[in-house]
Amino acid sequence: MQNQQIQQSEGKKARLDWNKWDAVVFAILVPFVILAILVILDLTGGISYLSGRFDAPLDFLLVCILATWMTSPLMIAITIFLFVVICLFTAIGAVRLIINRKKYTRRKKLIRITQIGVSIFSITLLTLFVLDVLSIFTPILPHIGVPGYKPFTYGFREQMRSKADIEDIRDWLKTLSKEDCIGDMGRLPYSRLSESVKVLNSKYAVFSTDENGNPRVRLIWGGGFGHWGVEIGMKDMKIPPSDFSEWGEYRLPLEPGVYVWHEIQ
Repeated sequence: MQNQQIQQSEGKKARLDWNKWDAVVFAILVPFVILAILVILDLTGGISYLSGRFDAPLDFLLVCILATWMTSPLMIAITIFLFVVICLFTAIGAVRLIINRKKYTRRKKLIRITQIGVSIFSITLLTLFVLDVLSIFTPILPHIGVPGYKPFTYGFREQMRSKADIEDIRDWLKTLSKEDCIGDMGRLPYSRLSESVKVLNSKYAVFSTDENGNPRVRLIWGGGFGHWGVEIGMKDMKIPPSDFSEWGEYRLPLEPGVYVWHEIQ
């Protein structure tokens, strides 16, 4: 009787140890899951969209991080190490599942399958992420992700919808004289800008006339890594289609007479 109790106690301890080990494995997989989510956001343009929507340079920060990562031997070594670790977890989990398939309970099989599935999912996404990063520095490789300017422009359009007072800007434009909108690069002193323009905090405000002779304003953001902005005119102003040639513009209508744009480099 005493021996049977000892065996039961040892069996419980063994099962408890297995549970602890499973918790350790899942804890190690958590960073990979988080990284996989970030990879999905990057490849689908989610980070660029959030950058445009909330006026935060998330995509620029990502490029800086990637540039530092790809030029640092330490970061490359850490990346290789992480790949090896997650591959080992996948292989060990698969072997255990095969060898102990008759001994494992249904719950234990589900745990093993989940560990293997998460590992394969993470390995696949990390591989795509590395190839996508390499495509930035190696023209031979095709770019895998969505071009950043497209989701950025969609996000920026939502920002302008919630932030720009279009009607107030139009009313102010009507007060400008033709001399204020001479040529393609007419500009006004900051003091003469309306509060509805100032609150947008653009880098430049360029004035001209549209095809109907009405005033319009082009607000410009950006710098060395590209420019983007919004062009606001009267409701009958024609919105030009996107120009995908070199140094062209990707354009999205916001409402009649208003569109957002992003420079294509």
